[in-house]
Amino acid sequence: MSEHERGGATPRHVGFIPDGNRRWARQHGLSVMAGHRRGGQVTVETLRWCAAAGVERVTVWALSMDNLVGRPEVGGMFTAVTELAQELASMGGWRLHIIGNPEQAPNSDSVAALRQAERASAPHGPRAVNLAVGYDGREEIMNATRSLLARYPQAPLKTGALSREMERRHQPDCDLIIRTSGEYRLSGFLLWQSALAELYFAPELWPDFTEQSLHRALNSFARRERRFGA
Repeated sequence: MSEHERGGATPRHVGFIPDGNRRWARQHGLSVMAGHRRGGQVTVETLRWCAAAGVERVTVWALSMDNLVGRPEVGGMFTAVTELAQELASMGGWRLHIIGNPEQAPNSDSVAALRQAERASAPHGPRAVNLAVGYDGREEIMNATRSLLARYPQAPLKTGALSREMERRHQPDCDLIIRTSGEYRLSGFLLWQSALAELYFAPELWPDFTEQSLHRALNSFARRERRFGA
């Protein structure tokens, strides 16, 4: 069996569903906003740990489309996400890409600040972090399909072309997806890119996620025999 079939030592692209900020805040008698800000701090630390481990790309689900249009505290949540994006843009070593539909947010100034953070990170590298804001995996597939059909109306629609369109949008296939808080579902995250990904479900709430938590997930990945759909 080859090293690639065994999974190898380190995933190149890791996706995070950082669940549990609200529950953590309630457990500690804090405001929901405090929970989201603590989650943002953990995200920054997690990127440092990922860089040290050799991970090249990270996608973090910062705010779902359902959260963006359905949560009463969406203004505070978007503020926390914007603060996170600004910190990611300034930390160095990571190119920031905003994916999803943040323009659906009610505050246009916050959206502008989010896009400014994305532009500010452009010179940074060599790693890339996707911050998914106003994100829905099914909508992402539909948008990519519409884009392909508009650009190549006469060409047959094939899976390879759609995968390349995802890569063009900074969203290549994922090797490992980590969800925290003991929930066992993807909830629409990276639906196209997760087809061959390994899944890891951590019991910790996201604000309690540590470097040891990450290494448990990475070690689990390294021990697996990746069959790539078989």
